[in-house]
Amino acid sequence: MVTLLIGAGLIILGIVVIAHDRRTLLSGLLPFLGLLTWLTGRTPVWLASTLFVIVLPLGILGEVLTNDGYWLLSRYGTSAKGYFFLVDGFLGMVFAPLFPVLWLLWRSVLIVKLMLAIYGYVAVLIDAYLLATVINALPLTIKPTKILILGAGLIKGGVGPVLRRRLLGGLALYQRFPKAELIMSGGQGDDEPEPEAVAMHRFARQKGVPESAIRLETNSTNTATNLCEAKRFINSGDRVVLVTSDYHLLRSLLYARRQGVNCQGLAVHTPHFTFTCNAFIRELGAYTIIHRYLIPLGLVLVIILCLI
Repeated sequence: MVTLLIGAGLIILGIVVIAHDRRTLLSGLLPFLGLLTWLTGRTPVWLASTLFVIVLPLGILGEVLTNDGYWLLSRYGTSAKGYFFLVDGFLGMVFAPLFPVLWLLWRSVLIVKLMLAIYGYVAVLIDAYLLATVINALPLTIKPTKILILGAGLIKGGVGPVLRRRLLGGLALYQRFPKAELIMSGGQGDDEPEPEAVAMHRFARQKGVPESAIRLETNSTNTATNLCEAKRFINSGDRVVLVTSDYHLLRSLLYARRQGVNCQGLAVHTPHFTFTCNAFIRELGAYTIIHRYLIPLGLVLVIILCLI
């Protein structure tokens, strides 16, 4: 009964957070912890479901890291980074299916308890980030006055597959709301012949978008500066929709929140599963770097609780 009440309380608190501003990891973390708490307190039939939520993301993480390690070694030869990814990914894939066995048989052993705590903490972080991404990709509830499309790297000097999908998603939204302005955001990388926003502008013009509907932001160099630089085209009363790839959505919205840009997100689907998993793990890594103190602190607290 206690676990049920705690789980319900966490879910309700998550709903409050989502209603206020869903652009935060808490929008996924609180409902997920509430569900996990509720499942943990149920009959053993739910044990497999509870563990599955932990095992699955870490198995995927292991597969992605293994794939990255193999790719690095095959392309660049022997490297510490390649072997690190390969070994860690392989261990992750091996350990994931063993998690339920370790939990059921040896969770009272200290070293196993610590391993499970660290493994579970990472799994919960992955699940919460994924759930927060899904929540922030829910259908729009506003009619945009500005549509902000975030750039991606140019391929051979032109619009590549990732950027093309973002542009098509943004232009489809523009066709629904033709009075909105398009903001193309993307600077010039070291290996790019021109700013991404210029290539995006050319693509939009070829699709029939009038010149008067397009604004260019060409100074940014990453996601954080995308929002910082694009902010000058946005007024306080604007209703903004940020368009980017599904795996990139949450971090982009978090930066928008930091910049005081009130917006909702439009997630453009990325069809390649392995690429999406890889990119998602990179996004989670970038989020961890942003919160370089908070997330390690959480892990330390989890370890301390195991030792008490």
